[in-house]
Amino acid sequence: MRRPVLIPLILLIIATIAADAFLPVFFIGDHYSLHLEQSDRFRFVILDKQREGKRYDTYKAKVRAFHTQEQWHKTKGTVLLHINADHSPELEYGDLIEADCNFYRIRNYPNSTFDYAEYAKHNRLYHNVYVSQWSLLSKHEGNIIVEYSKKCNKALKERLKTSSLDKENAALATSILLGDKKELDKNLKESFSVSGLAHILCVSGLHIGLIIAIFDILFKGLHLLGMKGFYLRKILLVLTAWTIAFIVGCTPSAMRVAAMLGLIIVSDVFFYKSDSLNILLCTAFIFLLFDPLLVFNLSFQLSFLAVLGILVCMPVLKEDINKHINRYLKKPFSYAATTLSAQTFVLPIIVYRFNTLPLMFLLSNLIVVPFLSIVLFSIILCLVFADTPIIGNMVSSVLDMELTALRTVATISEKITNDILF
Repeated sequence: MRRPVLIPLILLIIATIAADAFLPVFFIGDHYSLHLEQSDRFRFVILDKQREGKRYDTYKAKVRAFHTQEQWHKTKGTVLLHINADHSPELEYGDLIEADCNFYRIRNYPNSTFDYAEYAKHNRLYHNVYVSQWSLLSKHEGNIIVEYSKKCNKALKERLKTSSLDKENAALATSILLGDKKELDKNLKESFSVSGLAHILCVSGLHIGLIIAIFDILFKGLHLLGMKGFYLRKILLVLTAWTIAFIVGCTPSAMRVAAMLGLIIVSDVFFYKSDSLNILLCTAFIFLLFDPLLVFNLSFQLSFLAVLGILVCMPVLKEDINKHINRYLKKPFSYAATTLSAQTFVLPIIVYRFNTLPLMFLLSNLIVVPFLSIVLFSIILCLVFADTPIIGNMVSSVLDMELTALRTVATISEKITNDILF
C-alpha cells in the first residue's frame, strides 16, 4: 500500500495494449484521412524538420484544412511531408503552407527488422505526403513558446557549427546536447548503434539527469546561505531541467523528462522523506492517463525504465559498495553501478524493439556513460566561451579530444561486435 498507484498503472497499460491489439483504428473528430478522396489540396502547419535528402526534405506537419467545392474545411492530424529539395527555401516551425499533394500509407522499410509502420502508428503518423506544388501563406502559426525554443535551438547549433571544433565533432556535440542528428555521418551513426550507444545521440533522461547532477554540484555552495540556499538550489535545479527542455526545442520527450525530474526535486523540498519510486510511478500514470499511446513510445520506455532501474537497484548496490569497497574507489564504483542499473533495465527494450543484441552494450556503456557527464559539461563551456579567443580555443581543443575518444570507443566496440558475429 506504500505505492497505491502501481495497480491502476498496470491496469492502464494492459488496457491500452489490449485496445491497440483488438480494436480497429479509429479517428477522433474530423481526421484528414476521411477526406482523401474528396480533395488533393491541403493546408499544413510545419512542426519540425525531420531530415534532409538529395531529392526531398522531410518535415513533420499538422494538417490544418482541406479544399473541396470551392471552400476550405478544418481538419486535423499529423503527417510526414516530403517537399522537393531543389530550389525550395527551408521551412520553419509555424509556417502555414498550401499544397497539391499525394498521400501514401506509411510502410516498413525493405529488409528492416524494425516495424516502422507500427512505430509510426503509435505516434499518430499514418501517411507520407509528397508535395508537387506549394505556396507559403503565413508564418508564426504555431505555439509562440515552442517557436522561440526552436530559434534558440537553431542559434546554439550554429554556435557549435562555427566554433573551432572539428566538423565531425561539432555534429556529434550538436547531437549529444541538442538532439539533432541530421549532420552526423552515417557510418558514425552505425558505429554508435551497433555498439549499443545510440541512446547518447538523442536527448533523454540520461542527458538531462547528468546535466542536473553537474549543476547540483555547482549549486551546493548555496547551502552556506542556510535554508534559503537549500530552497534556492532546488528551484535552480528545476529551472535547469526546464531550460534544457527549452533549448532542445520543447520536444515531448525532453518535456516529459523535465517534468519527471522536476517532481522528484520538488518532492525533496515538501516531504521529509520522499519516495522517489512512488513519484516516478505517479508521473508515468499521469502521462499515460492524458496520452495512453505513450506506452508504445520508445523514448518514454527508455527514460522510464532507466530511472526505474536506478531507483530499484541502487539502494542495494550502494549498501554493498559502502560495506565492501575501499573509500577511494567508492565514487567510480557508484558511477558504474548507476550505469549498470539503468542499462540492465533498458536492454530488454533494445533487444525487443530492434531485434538485435548489442554484445558490447553493457561494457561500452560502463565506459561511456560516466565519461558523458564530462563531455556534456565541456559542450556547455564551449557554447559559453565560443567567442572568447584564448579560453574558447582551449575549451574547443579539450572537447575535440573528448569527442574523438567517444567516437573511438564506439568504433572499437562496433569492430569487436562485428568480429564476434561474423
